[in-house]
Amino acid sequence: MPRYKWLLPLVLWLLLPASAVSAASLNNTGHQIFLDDVSGNYICTRQMTQRHPELCPAFSPGAQAMRLKYLRAQLPDPLPEMAIKELEVPEGAVTVHTLAYVRELPAMTYAHPAEAEAGMPPQRAFYDGDNWVSVMGQVDYNGETWYQINSGEFMRAAKLSFASPSRFHGVILQEQPQYPFAWVNRSVNASALPGDTETGTHLDRYQLVTIFAQAWVNGRLWYMLGPDQWIEQQYLSRVDVDPPPQGVAPGEKWIEVDTFEQTLAAYKGDRMIFATLISSGRPGTWTPNGLTRIWGKLPTTPMINRDVGPESPSWYYLEDVEWTQYFNEAYALHTAYWHDAFGFTRSHGCVNLAPLDAKWLFQWTTPYVPEDTDIVYSTEGDLGTWVWVHRSDPVPDPALSY
Repeated sequence: MPRYKWLLPLVLWLLLPASAVSAASLNNTGHQIFLDDVSGNYICTRQMTQRHPELCPAFSPGAQAMRLKYLRAQLPDPLPEMAIKELEVPEGAVTVHTLAYVRELPAMTYAHPAEAEAGMPPQRAFYDGDNWVSVMGQVDYNGETWYQINSGEFMRAAKLSFASPSRFHGVILQEQPQYPFAWVNRSVNASALPGDTETGTHLDRYQLVTIFAQAWVNGRLWYMLGPDQWIEQQYLSRVDVDPPPQGVAPGEKWIEVDTFEQTLAAYKGDRMIFATLISSGRPGTWTPNGLTRIWGKLPTTPMINRDVGPESPSWYYLEDVEWTQYFNEAYALHTAYWHDAFGFTRSHGCVNLAPLDAKWLFQWTTPYVPEDTDIVYSTEGDLGTWVWVHRSDPVPDPALSY
């Protein structure tokens, strides 16, 4: 070993620029520690830049700014113009938006497909959970199809699968119902007698029926829909005419949400005006009971689970949720274009409606929302419609039982 090996570090230290020497000090372990003032004319090593980027100038090796500058230099200048083809809304569509599910994760969005080719970082990244976006247009770039999902935001077409929103809708009632009625929530065959095997008429899901009588057999409730036609209660979502809850003034509009039956009915005073199926909160995210007023209405809005991040399986991101009406803090009545499970619990606590039903209800309730208005709040002069959420029990009605 050379006798004067110890002189080499000293010589190198003396050769460093004064600014670099002043920007560093030694702690008692011998590691280099940078000062808070990084305005000096020095450059961090790549390792230091990656470990402590906040202490290093932007032009240091390995710094993100340097990487982005290099990547941007690979892009054409200006970026090539794209011939974007607007997607047409199909005739008879239940929504003006073309909606798609991000079916392949992770998925990234870019301001231009060329940025993806150059290795530029994405504008947004979808990692987990349920993610739905609105598709505005389509473009082919270097032999690959991309979809425009927002102004200046593109995603690879292979990552998306188009939605088919439910065409189910409820009923507007021309007169007060004289009997309870129901929707078939699962296809079933009728039985000739309550408790008997299914040998009769076939009933399809979403078929509307009238209930004329009911009977308990071996602890199970059965409904009579006609001569020799009996269906077990679990296959039907029933609607009864109920009186206004305490607190609703005579003649006022109010909405009843029954989380047992998974139905909704709209009233004006004692008169039922409209009824339909819903999907309320599932176990663990129940829709809370209570009587509250609609406090805010938005024709369309995004919905995000802000309790978790996009890396969580519980994450959801939903663009253009139409006909949203908040009635109890963050709980709302709104369109659900992402499923067709009405009649069963499904949501994170809100009341999901099929698009056509959500639109009808939005236009019927107060406060009124003028065209081209993003949001309207309930005021003393224009109070929101009452919403009564409760859970009924299948207790026999003496007038119907035999």
